Amino acid sequence: MNRFLNIASWVLLLVSILLVLGFVSNTQSHKVCTDIEIDIDNSNGNFFVEEDDIFSMVYHEMDTILGRPIAAIEGERLEHKINNHPSVSNAEVYKTIDGVLRVEVFQRTPIVRIFSMNGESYYLDSTGKVMPPSDQFTSRVFVANGFIRDPFNKVSHLNAMMLADTMKNKVMIDDIFKMAEFIRTDPLWHAQIEQLYVNKELEIELIPRVGNHRIVVGDAIDIKKKLDKLKVFYKKGLSKTGWNEYSVINLKFANQVVCKKRN
Repeated sequence: MNRFLNIASWVLLLVSILLVLGFVSNTQSHKVCTDIEIDIDNSNGNFFVEEDDIFSMVYHEMDTILGRPIAAIEGERLEHKINNHPSVSNAEVYKTIDGVLRVEVFQRTPIVRIFSMNGESYYLDSTGKVMPPSDQFTSRVFVANGFIRDPFNKVSHLNAMMLADTMKNKVMIDDIFKMAEFIRTDPLWHAQIEQLYVNKELEIELIPRVGNHRIVVGDAIDIKKKLDKLKVFYKKGLSKTGWNEYSVINLKFANQVVCKKRN
């Protein structure tokens, strides 16, 4: 008996849901679009995308969107178009029962800005993807420059987190990304390191905020171990000699810190 009642309850619930969905669909098919509401998530502190940009993309897709039957608006097509914006991470388009088209936009989060040797600049975002600069907003992030020979058109389609081994020998964005991501997520180094520089030997050097010295790390392999060595050296070495005693602090070699005294 109890089993029969359970089955009956589930059947009634399913029928009720289908009736509600049918009512909503029937109601929405007679509704026209009365308004467009755009919500852009700026919680990451970036303002690459403005409401006018999204409204223009929606409007040019359908010139008569206001007053048009809401059911005729292709939400997936609009999402695809907005997601192609270079600064958009994800877009979601909803239609409400009262005829409002809602567009929610989430922006990409840049973590490092790269200045290449040819004068171009571009970002790497938090997922490792290459991101072009914007004319309307500049994100204050970690900077990488020097002998970086990776022009935008060569790396624009790449993801620094997913490079094949053959590509890692041809571009530097994978090491730059690993370095920037580690520094960004470590409170001490985020406060201390302000710039990444690639020297002529294509070795990575870090420029600190405190102390007039260069920190040579070579590549991003074992970056945590290298900077842990530097942390110990800061506490036991520079705290006694002074922050400007050395011009170069080299962390490339295993289990040692090699320093060059200032002339």
